[in-house]
Amino acid sequence: MQSIPDLLNIECDLYDDFQRCGAQLCNERIEEAYREWDWYYLMQHHSAPTRLLDWSDGALIALHFALRNKTKDALRDETTKSLCHPSVYVLDPERLKDRLDSFPERAADRERWKDYVKKHPFFEGREDEYEYAHLPADEKERHELPTPSLPVVLDYPHITRRVAAQRSRFVVFGMEESWLAEELGRENSALRVISINPECVPDIRVELRESGVSESVIYPDLDGLGREMNQIWEDRK
Repeated sequence: MQSIPDLLNIECDLYDDFQRCGAQLCNERIEEAYREWDWYYLMQHHSAPTRLLDWSDGALIALHFALRNKTKDALRDETTKSLCHPSVYVLDPERLKDRLDSFPERAADRERWKDYVKKHPFFEGREDEYEYAHLPADEKERHELPTPSLPVVLDYPHITRRVAAQRSRFVVFGMEESWLAEELGRENSALRVISINPECVPDIRVELRESGVSESVIYPDLDGLGREMNQIWEDRK
């Protein structure tokens, strides 16, 4: 396993290549004010590696993602022959923001960003947008503006039909890759886990589709429709 700085260098190279090669393939309107984030979101939604955690503010959409590939065979543990329990993680974003803002590292991140803006007129007027420090950057850029250690909760406009359909929200990680996992075990955590009885999964999958939460709605293209047909096949055969 490579070091985190080495992984950040690889991510930066992929981020640059994704924009360079994706310009001719992208049909979405990229807002100039948010282009750096827009391309990063597109990377995440098209299966490229990022530090983004993609979550949804739609409860049924989250449930769909928890169960979308959970057929009877997929739920069975071949070692114990028992059924595994799928889970939905519930996040309170405002509580998470408050907790992150309570750490002294966050105040330091803000001050470093303000100092950086003073030296870079391109970011004039964005003194409070310290989250930009979390974007992919090469080694030279990170030497001038280190990648923050803490994650940050993001809230930007939906740029694609897919992002909008999934009611996507994002958390981007910093240098501490396990911070959110550790948050789960903290007192008064902003995270909770709901465990789902595996015996109920087939019925819930059907009920989600009947409620209008299906693969073709969340992925509004022919690939999504094809996967939905496959799910119906798996549930009915």
